[in-house]
Amino acid sequence: MAEKWQVLNLPEDMSGLSFLDIGCWEGAACVEAVKRGASKVVGLDLCTSDALHDNLAAHDFSFIQMDVFSEKFWELPNFDIVLCAGVLYHVENVLSLLFRMRKTVTKLLILETVINTESPDKPVMLFYPGRELGNNPSNWWSPNERCLLDMLGVVGFGEISTVYDAPASEGTRRYGVHAIPTGYVDSDKVLPRLPSRMSVHGGQRLGF
Repeated sequence: MAEKWQVLNLPEDMSGLSFLDIGCWEGAACVEAVKRGASKVVGLDLCTSDALHDNLAAHDFSFIQMDVFSEKFWELPNFDIVLCAGVLYHVENVLSLLFRMRKTVTKLLILETVINTESPDKPVMLFYPGRELGNNPSNWWSPNERCLLDMLGVVGFGEISTVYDAPASEGTRRYGVHAIPTGYVDSDKVLPRLPSRMSVHGGQRLGF
């Protein structure tokens, strides 16, 4: 995990910082955060394992077994640093996941995922209805780089920098970014529209 920590350029010294790993799996990143002095370390995942149990017994961090789309997620406290690696392509609603992370992180999001190499000048998200991505039926989506950066901007992240970019399977890459919460969310996309922006009448349904 120390090598992955370096690849994704996580802080060498985490003294006084809180850390959340979304999709922590066996908790290896949480162990590394503890070793680097983080003041509070929490791992979150839907799955558990013997390796996770062993890491929890040996190191001072907490684990929450939770679906990231549970309503209980909104009750989590804020964390200085949030890591989310290898999760985005497993969720049905990518934007919802990004909004949830934006709500949770205060200083730095480290996001690592698969991206596709389609149409680099346009935001493109590819959908995998079967086993097209890694022969894994739980893989739903891959954005291209432009799409991922645009989505991060829409949900309220700025100062986005690439920290990792490497070839994966044909037509895809493994891609990691650092993103800073900016305090601005493009709420026009998610909140009810103001009456002043809506027509008084619905207009014709054009045959429907």
